[in-house]
Amino acid sequence: MTDKKYAEKQVFRVFINAPVETVWSELVNTTKPRPFFWNATWDTPAMAVGSPFRMVSGGGKMVAAIGKILEFEPPHKLVHSFQLTASEDVPSTVTYTLKEVDGGTEFSVINENVIVGSKAEKSKAQGADFITKNLKAYIETGKVTFSARLMLAIFSLMAPITPKTMSAENWPLDKAE
Repeated sequence: MTDKKYAEKQVFRVFINAPVETVWSELVNTTKPRPFFWNATWDTPAMAVGSPFRMVSGGGKMVAAIGKILEFEPPHKLVHSFQLTASEDVPSTVTYTLKEVDGGTEFSVINENVIVGSKAEKSKAQGADFITKNLKAYIETGKVTFSARLMLAIFSLMAPITPKTMSAENWPLDKAE
């Protein structure tokens, strides 16, 4: 048995100037790529507890992450397991909370069960920061931040050299946990 040390909970929070229902609708939209999720689309049989999911991009050719929906409480809470397909790190847990506050929504992304020193630790912190900033920008302005648009353009150009381990054929939906 190996002893793994888990990082403290990573919490990223932002105020979004929109009703909680609007934020929730954008967060769980499964019909089109979400720019605040690096232009990936939720691929899941249902947004419901127990359903597996994949975050699919590149026209369905690449899978960036897999997991299973653990809690689903519209429009206030979504919890899922999360594993990057380009990494051999163990799955962690991601929680999205939405709280109605005066004038809008308090939106939080919480990463838990991330192993200290793992490749995923820094990546997941950067990812949660990207999601909070860009979901806010997307909902309030209709587009993600300028730096995110640049990053997404670079990712698009790099798609042909994406690691084969991320190929959708390697990550069928039934392999998601």
